[in-house]
Amino acid sequence: MIGKDYGLVITGDRVILRPPIEKDKETRLSYGRDPEYRKMVGGDPRTNPELTWNEVEKWYDQVKKHPFYWIIEYQGKCIGTAKLYSVDEQNRRAGYAIGIFDKQYWEKGLGTEVTQLVLKYAFEKLNLHRIDLKVLSFNHRAIACYEKCGFVKEGIEREGSLIGGEWCSDIIFSILEQEYHTIKE
Repeated sequence: MIGKDYGLVITGDRVILRPPIEKDKETRLSYGRDPEYRKMVGGDPRTNPELTWNEVEKWYDQVKKHPFYWIIEYQGKCIGTAKLYSVDEQNRRAGYAIGIFDKQYWEKGLGTEVTQLVLKYAFEKLNLHRIDLKVLSFNHRAIACYEKCGFVKEGIEREGSLIGGEWCSDIIFSILEQEYHTIKE
């Protein structure tokens, strides 16, 4: 049985994956809603209402209650989140998602480090067999990160999302435990 690791901290070279703390709320609120980030996660960048304290509270509660949902800490500050979701113990699989809120932290290899840490935990501690994800086809930074971490493209979900008035496709990726172990060696 997969243990529920509430409070688990995973430490990397530059990032720490940890549970949320109260000061993360203020930090999250300060990032607001960046239109480009909003688009990358499937939101409509044409409408960009101000992020509210109530929304931040709901976000915080979600992260806090989920056993495999971490704050990404970099240089002592919350910069995003990463999570394993839909964990299926019988089939030893889960989905993966990551988001870095502020573009000043993009293109620094932080998403790659976070993804590698989560994969190590998923395959070596949780003994999962498969991790999968969907990424919007225009999110080239994320695609490069996933490929660098060993994810394999499985297919395309054509025009499944309406974003900013345009139909967009998702690319489906996965990594299996034997692929992870081959890359790790």
